[in-house]
Amino acid sequence: MKQYFKNNKDKILKISKIVFLILVVIFLAKYFATNIDDIKKLDFKMNWGVFALSMIFYFIYKITLASLWHYITYLNDSSIKYKDAVVSYLYSILGKYIPGKVFMLAARIPAYEKAGVKMRKVTICFFLENICTLLGAAFLFLISLFFFPNAVLKDYMWAVVALIVVFFICINPKIINFFLRILGKAIKKDDMEIPMTYLQMIKVVVLFIGNWLIVGMGFYMLVYSIYPVPISEALYCGGIYGLSAIIGILAIFTVSGLGVREGIIAVGLALIMPNSYVVIVSIISRLWATVAELILIFIAFIITKIMAFREKKNIASK
Repeated sequence: MKQYFKNNKDKILKISKIVFLILVVIFLAKYFATNIDDIKKLDFKMNWGVFALSMIFYFIYKITLASLWHYITYLNDSSIKYKDAVVSYLYSILGKYIPGKVFMLAARIPAYEKAGVKMRKVTICFFLENICTLLGAAFLFLISLFFFPNAVLKDYMWAVVALIVVFFICINPKIINFFLRILGKAIKKDDMEIPMTYLQMIKVVVLFIGNWLIVGMGFYMLVYSIYPVPISEALYCGGIYGLSAIIGILAIFTVSGLGVREGIIAVGLALIMPNSYVVIVSIISRLWATVAELILIFIAFIITKIMAFREKKNIASK
């Protein structure tokens, strides 16, 4: 009987994966078809050397993000092998391209369940990762306000400093666990808490901030490859990208914040560059991130297949 249920579970999992991939392909094909037509209508020259460098920064950002995910699971006693954690994370990126964030979580769970980690623990880590992502992006945006290209904020810098202080108060695990307990009561689970100290939480958030600085610099290079924005505006560009990510994450019913993120980027960059170039950057920024993510997913797929082949070969040779 157990074997029967196991076989059925495996079949359902395989079918779910196929349906998931079909949905991803449909959404991506629709998105690329729309945006490629829009880009063809635009008249601009790109600095391909700087653009390639910006892509490298995005690759580093994503691999580091996968590593931070593994570190969070380690701190919460629910980690698996680093290689498996990174691969499952990269595969889960595909979940961004289907409305609702639940698909990103669902894509990670099988690797952890296989290693005996409870789904509830993975869910808590996923929740914590999203909090840290939002906090890291928010901090980058707050810092970027000091470089805001307008005199409007000069008299309100005290408010920015106050927000930074509030920021570090809010990352206290006691506050986070308070909301997790509320969530636990809603779903009738008792152990919805993170076993982290305040110092550990600060360390994790600082690491996320550092990673946002990496992708912020990558985004600045993307902007520069299209329009020569001065280096003094680099942090401001990164902050705008961070803000667009925050709004995109909170817009849970859109496909990876589709349209929302581009709108924030367009409004923010309009203060430092001509509107015609703003439109170009806002469109290409999505393709920039999507292409980089698909390349990483493809690399993860190749590595998985190579390792599976080697494992079969080793078993056969014994």
